Amino acid sequence: MSNNQTAAVESNLSKFTPWIFFLNTFSQQFGITITLQFMNMFMTEYARMDPMVLAGVLSAGRVIDAALSFVAGALVQKANLKTGPYRTWILINGPIMTVGVFLIFLNPDVSQGLKLIIFVIGYLCRNCPQNFLLAAQATLIGKVAGTNMSDRLALTAKGTQGSSASGIIVGFITIYIIEFFNNSMGGGRGYLLVGTVYCLIQSVIQFIIYRALAPYDQYDPNLKNVQGSSANVKTTAMYTDTLTNPQIWILLLSNIFRSIATFTLTPMTTYIMRHSIGNITALSSVNTSASIFALAVAFLIPPVAKKIGKKNSQVISAFGCAAGYVIMALFGDGNLILIIALTMWNRASTMLSTTIGINNYLDAAEYQLFKTGRDSRPFIMGLSAIVMKVAQTISSFTTSWVLIFAGYQSLGAGQATVDNAKLVLGSYGLIAALYVASAVTMMLFSISESKAKEYAEANKKMLEERAAATAKQ
Repeated sequence: MSNNQTAAVESNLSKFTPWIFFLNTFSQQFGITITLQFMNMFMTEYARMDPMVLAGVLSAGRVIDAALSFVAGALVQKANLKTGPYRTWILINGPIMTVGVFLIFLNPDVSQGLKLIIFVIGYLCRNCPQNFLLAAQATLIGKVAGTNMSDRLALTAKGTQGSSASGIIVGFITIYIIEFFNNSMGGGRGYLLVGTVYCLIQSVIQFIIYRALAPYDQYDPNLKNVQGSSANVKTTAMYTDTLTNPQIWILLLSNIFRSIATFTLTPMTTYIMRHSIGNITALSSVNTSASIFALAVAFLIPPVAKKIGKKNSQVISAFGCAAGYVIMALFGDGNLILIIALTMWNRASTMLSTTIGINNYLDAAEYQLFKTGRDSRPFIMGLSAIVMKVAQTISSFTTSWVLIFAGYQSLGAGQATVDNAKLVLGSYGLIAALYVASAVTMMLFSISESKAKEYAEANKKMLEERAAATAKQ
């Protein structure tokens, strides 16, 4: 992206501010990647858990997690923490997540029942804080950018670039470090060591983020008295207003389809590399090449996304991914070069969607505030966590279905019997279908770019007038 284009996108932001969001998503990738990529395989091939048992255990944990995600946005909005209403939630995410990853990969020499309990506790610690994190950091985008649509896009674009940059690092070195320590320590201990260190790095960086966002996120003791403000609106109104907002339902459903695809793809890629390709360290080639390409595309995408619009970006992105995965399903078995090439294509297609990020949710939230006069924007931002949790719950069964479809039987110690052709066909074919469903659903979204700007500016004026009236009382 040229300097002129960058200046246009970031017109009302300091040069440093978008990089705060780059660093935020950069750090999160360290803690997230290892469980998304390796948790399922670790539990089936090292902890010797049956795939359907694992699906049941994960689903039970994810039901609890999903229930929490439904109230997390409301808790974040109503808490109005004095240490920083939203940035505090970023600060506490890393340490709790570190404990969770440690317990997930601990695999102690105890009974299977006790091992399952430890795993579930770890899983909840790993996932539950994200409910609050997502609501908080999405709300901060709106607070930092204000009503400027280009600035909002700039912040989410930088977040996408940060995630891609981190993906290059963790994708390149993670599997080699894990395998080194697995070979030297045995028992899959490489996962435990690397995962814990990654999360500690994430915690340190998120402390820096907490300090950097201080100017934008200060406690306001008068906010609760402002009519319709985020701290004033009743909790019941948050739910009633949001659940009767059809634009929210369209976004939720479209993104659930897309997220199921993501949460199915990540663990299944690990199985495909080990069994169809026959070399698990090939994960490094796939992830690194795709991440490098995605990072390059991420710097080029913002002007494109701005030109074609947020809705069209997500529709085109989903159809592009679907096309790539159809080809992988039909011709990917044993073909590492094809998988690498099309993974790069799919990651580039995904950039159109991830660059938009939560901006459609922000637009739907501005529309809701405009219509009702009640500010539930932080609560609505938290709904992105519901998408993740519902998708994770369903993906527990989609991954198990693919393994059963492929005749998977674990032999322990990282070994298994499986029909490789069915493994590839089932994995990539299912993911392609999910992306088509996401694209078709997103086509129903009806808030235009001009309307989104109109709503945001009207809402800002309304809340400022109400705050001024409250101050005079």
